[in-house]
Amino acid sequence: MARILFMTSRLPWPPQEGHQLRSWHLLRALAARHAVHLLSFERRDDRPGELAHLRRNTAAVETFPIPAEHSRRELARAALRGSFGERPFVAWKYRSAALRGRARKLLPAFDAVHVDMLPLVANLPRQCGLPLVLNAHNIEHALLERRSETERSPWRRRFLAAQVPRLRAFEVAAWQRADLVLACSPGDTEVIRTAAPRTRVEVIPNGVDLDANRPDASTPGPGQLVFVGQMGWFPNRDGVEWFLAEVFPRILAARPHVSLQLVGKPDGFAVPAALRGHVQMAGFVEDVRRPVRDAAVYVVPLRAGSGTRLKVLEAMALGKAIVTTSIGSAGIALQPGRDALFADDAASFATAVLELLADPARAARLGSAARAVAEARYGWTAIGESLVGAYDSLLASRAARQR
Repeated sequence: MARILFMTSRLPWPPQEGHQLRSWHLLRALAARHAVHLLSFERRDDRPGELAHLRRNTAAVETFPIPAEHSRRELARAALRGSFGERPFVAWKYRSAALRGRARKLLPAFDAVHVDMLPLVANLPRQCGLPLVLNAHNIEHALLERRSETERSPWRRRFLAAQVPRLRAFEVAAWQRADLVLACSPGDTEVIRTAAPRTRVEVIPNGVDLDANRPDASTPGPGQLVFVGQMGWFPNRDGVEWFLAEVFPRILAARPHVSLQLVGKPDGFAVPAALRGHVQMAGFVEDVRRPVRDAAVYVVPLRAGSGTRLKVLEAMALGKAIVTTSIGSAGIALQPGRDALFADDAASFATAVLELLADPARAARLGSAARAVAEARYGWTAIGESLVGAYDSLLASRAARQR
C-alpha cells in the first residue's frame, strides 16, 4: 500500500459541480487501495459539515481557506502579481503559505503527490522529491483564450487576453514537470504530449455512477428541454447565452409552447425578458435526476471547453435524448445520429431539437443507445481500475529506480 498526498482546490465531497465529481471518484478509487492524505482548500460554498464522509474514505483530511477569497487585499495582490509577473493570476489566487508549508512538511513521508487542479502546482516546492501526478480537467489555457475572445467587457477582455500566454507557459511547465498527467480525452492527450513529449500521459476519462443514474418509466414532458450546468462556469454561460439568442427563438417559432429548464447555480445569470415565459431558472438542486428525467430533450449548446462533460455522461446514463455541439460532447464516444444528434450552428441545432420533439419514439431510441454507451465505457468502477493501474505502474517504476 502506497502513501499518496492528494491536493484539491475545494472539498471534493459532496460534489456540486463537474470537476468535483471527477475529483471525488478518483480520490475514492485511490483510497480504496492506498493510504490517501487529503489537503484541500475550502471554498465559501463548500460544506465542512460533510468532512466526516471524507475522513471515512481517507487516511486523513486537512483543510485550508483560500486567502484571496477571504481578503480583498490578498485578491488585489494576486491580481497585481498575475498582471506583472510571469505566473498567471489563478496561480497566485490559489497560493497559500499555510498549504505550502504543510505540504512541504508532509512530502518526505509519502510515495507520490496528486495535484487535482493546475494552479495547486504553485504550492509545491520545485523539487518535491516524489512522483508528481497532475489531474488535467481541461486544457486550461485554451479555455481561457476562448473566454477572452468572447468577453464583452473591454477591460476584462484585455486582462484575460494578457493572462493567456502566462497561463499557457505555466500549464506547459506543469505538464513537463509532472511524472504522470491524467487527461480526460484523447484530444487533450494529444495536446499535452505535443507540449511535453517526455511526460507520461494517460487517458482517464470522466465517468458516471451507473447505479445511481438509471432511466425510469416516467413519460417526459412533450415540450420540455433541459440544460444542466452552473452559470459561473464560462463555457456554460457562453453556451446558454448563444442558445437563448440564436437557437431557442427558432424553436419557439415552430413550437410556441416549448419550455427550457436551466438547472444549476445561476451566479447572476439573467434570462432575456422576451424569453422569461419560456425559461425556468431552477437554480441549484440537490438531485438533478428528476428535472433531467422530466425533459424530452437534453441540450448541450457548448462552444468552448475541453475534457469531457460529466453532466452529459449523467444524461446518457439516464437514457435521455441529447442534442449537442461537437465541443459539448468532445471526448465522449457518442456516434452522431445513432446515440445523439450533433449540430454546430443555430439553425441545425434548432432543427435537431424540433425533430426529436416531433418524434418521441426516435428520442427514446437515442436515449437507449446513449445509455448503452455509458454502460460500455463510462462506469466509474472501471475507470477507477484504470487509474489505480496507472498509479501502480508509476510507483513500480519509482521503486525499480530506487533499487
